[in-house]
Amino acid sequence: MRNVLYLNNYMSEEVIEVRNNKSVFSQPANNKITGILLSLLAFDCRVTILSSGLVNSKSLKIYKKLEGEKCHTANVIYCRIFDFPFLNTLSSIFFMYREIKKLNRKEKIDNIIFYNYKPEVAWAAYMAKKNLGIPITVEYEDGYTQVEDIKGVKAWIFKSTEEIVSQKIDSAIVVNDKVREKYRVPAITVRGVVNPFFLNECKSYYKEVNDQFTILYSGGLDRSRGVQVLLDSLQYLKIDCHIVITGKGSVVSEDKRVDFKGFVPYEETLYWMKQADLLVQCQLVNDSFADVSFPSKLFEYIATGNYIISSAITDVYKFAGDDLIYYENDDPEMLGKRIEEVYLKWKKGEYKSASTERLCIQNMPEQVGKRIVSLWGK
Repeated sequence: MRNVLYLNNYMSEEVIEVRNNKSVFSQPANNKITGILLSLLAFDCRVTILSSGLVNSKSLKIYKKLEGEKCHTANVIYCRIFDFPFLNTLSSIFFMYREIKKLNRKEKIDNIIFYNYKPEVAWAAYMAKKNLGIPITVEYEDGYTQVEDIKGVKAWIFKSTEEIVSQKIDSAIVVNDKVREKYRVPAITVRGVVNPFFLNECKSYYKEVNDQFTILYSGGLDRSRGVQVLLDSLQYLKIDCHIVITGKGSVVSEDKRVDFKGFVPYEETLYWMKQADLLVQCQLVNDSFADVSFPSKLFEYIATGNYIISSAITDVYKFAGDDLIYYENDDPEMLGKRIEEVYLKWKKGEYKSASTERLCIQNMPEQVGKRIVSLWGK
């Protein structure tokens, strides 16, 4: 059995409360981490999650190490951290590396996976490779150097981290084929993983017929995620509908069909995914972030069996083929037309799409885990 240490920023609801770090919590990141974890567990790996439990509240508090928690069958360890400006990241790197040394002394670590080139995990992995000789694998999910909101010194830190640490990696799990082309080490594309527990929940869910045609947009509300394309499409959309939008941030719209719920508990978002008639993914095509990312929400969307409209960003067609409905070039008018096409199906009583089952089967943990372990050889 292979002993794998997984460095990331995973956080449970309990730790979010204890460390008061909602500002840096990301549900999509948690979902991606859980997907890789389930894949490793499905392919006979013993996994420990080592989380930085990052805090950026400037509270001037020292948070002690937390352990004893489980994520599925994996032990979770949250490192000690100093919530001081600048020291939060530095202390996280120090305590993560110290914990790696302890765990490696207790039982030899066969492989380390670290989530993205975030400094608090990437530098700890780099030191483990350099000083302890442990093979390291980057799980590259998002290109932080391509995000418009990350600028100045922070952007320089991220860029420098990626440039230096990438020289020491042994293998890579990357988010799309375009990113994989840049790697000179063994690499596989893992766009995401279907959560089997949510899939089973969706299969057994009794969906009541909505009084109004219901559309859901969930996820990030920053420019790159494209929610504005959906809002702009409303001027071309002449149907009566209920448009539910969830996510951290704000949405400005005077259209009475828009029901902005803000940042809601994850279970509520999953309810709307199951109950909506149409799920929309609007990440911008004409944006540099599209080249180094993939809309992970699609792996929850396809589990529901509901209709899905997606922008045609990098790799989506490779992933889904004709099983999704697309609009091109960030065009809100075309998105409006696609929504009306689904609305007409709904009016005819066609409430479910049967086209996504193949995608679920191909992206279950068992298939993904086999591919990850193949990176490491025997």
